[in-house]
Amino acid sequence: MRCYFNLISDDETMIDDEGVEVRDLDQAWAQALKAVMELRAEADGEPIEWDRWRLEATDGDGRVLFTIKLTHNLH
Repeated sequence: MRCYFNLISDDETMIDDEGVEVRDLDQAWAQALKAVMELRAEADGEPIEWDRWRLEATDGDGRVLFTIKLTHNLH
């Protein structure tokens, strides 16, 4: 299945229009965690209000599969 990882805050939405092919929800979850870690690494100490943001994983029909708040501990 194709999974899309959209970044959403209270006043902004960044839509993933490419998505990634995954075999199941477990792999989608792992890809989402990887994406969040990459976002944090790219910020490299910049003051970002992570508590305002969440990653929302959707399927090809736009149904929300799961949501990860960017403030959550990923370990």
